[in-house]
Amino acid sequence: MNSTIVIQVVFFTIAVFGGNWIVKVGMKHFMDQSLPQGFQSAGKMIGILERILFWICLLMNQISLIGFILTLKAIYRFGDIQGDNKQKMRLSEYFIIGTFYSLAWTLLIWFVMTKFILLLN
Repeated sequence: MNSTIVIQVVFFTIAVFGGNWIVKVGMKHFMDQSLPQGFQSAGKMIGILERILFWICLLMNQISLIGFILTLKAIYRFGDIQGDNKQKMRLSEYFIIGTFYSLAWTLLIWFVMTKFILLLN
């Protein structure tokens, strides 16, 4: 197996599953038990799928698709966060911060991976 592929698989795993830990630590400060609770571990699964999709977009060099994914998430969640309710405001902020943590982590790992591959070649 080509060493570049092995490196990509390792960094993909770090981005997708290491992101669980990074997002959890980053979001700890924003945890609020008064926010509505969804399915148990649904946020974790959404984050994993989100980072996989981000990674695929980067792999295909389709950066604009990341914006499309973020837009779809925002449109889908818009109904949940409408209104003047402070709880809805906190929910929307929590949602956005978590998404940006996930995206930033994926981009960081992608950047490190590309630099690592360049160093080896």
